[in-house]
Amino acid sequence: MGLLKKPIVLAIGGVVAGVAVMAILYTFVLGGGGSTAAAVPTPEPTVIPAGGKLGPRLTLQDRVFNLVSPASAPVYAKIQTVIEFETTDLRWAEVFGNCGGHGRAIELPPVRAVSARPGALPSAPAPETASGPSVSPCVALEAELLHEFEEEIGTGLQLIEDAVTIIISSKRPEAVATTEGKEALKEEIKHEVEALIHHPHVSRVLFLNFITQ
Repeated sequence: MGLLKKPIVLAIGGVVAGVAVMAILYTFVLGGGGSTAAAVPTPEPTVIPAGGKLGPRLTLQDRVFNLVSPASAPVYAKIQTVIEFETTDLRWAEVFGNCGGHGRAIELPPVRAVSARPGALPSAPAPETASGPSVSPCVALEAELLHEFEEEIGTGLQLIEDAVTIIISSKRPEAVATTEGKEALKEEIKHEVEALIHHPHVSRVLFLNFITQ
């Protein structure tokens, strides 16, 4: 009997040891009853306030649109549209804070050319120095950021221009003759661009030129 009890005792001890090992695995490996590190939420990026200044933007070409009017008396509208977008890029805060002629001028290499996209506003010529044109570093940074932004939008620019053309060409002259009508047109363009370009969000739409004849 003594020999028979020994295997039984060993078997029971093995079962107990197995249960203990499983409990340890559950506690420390699977996290049962153990402490786990709390997940740190990722903070949402803060939108940089423009403070009334133009931020990341697309300046559409100054164009003539044919409004909805009788064929015997066609009415046209010459409009240049600027669509401004929100940004979380902290470099724009430097532009918003320092642009305006207060930045220290820097000298650019003599062989530096900046090609302007059709429809972009012409910039004033920079004063010449012995080694080349001199511009504010803030202005140079803004030009760089605008170039990056146009590359980010890519072919979306053509979609936006097409949408603006369809919207404006569907209006009657009397619908855009008043300030309220122009503001409603801005809102319509804003909503349509937001439907095409989900990110970044549109901040506002501006008309730099609006002439009907």
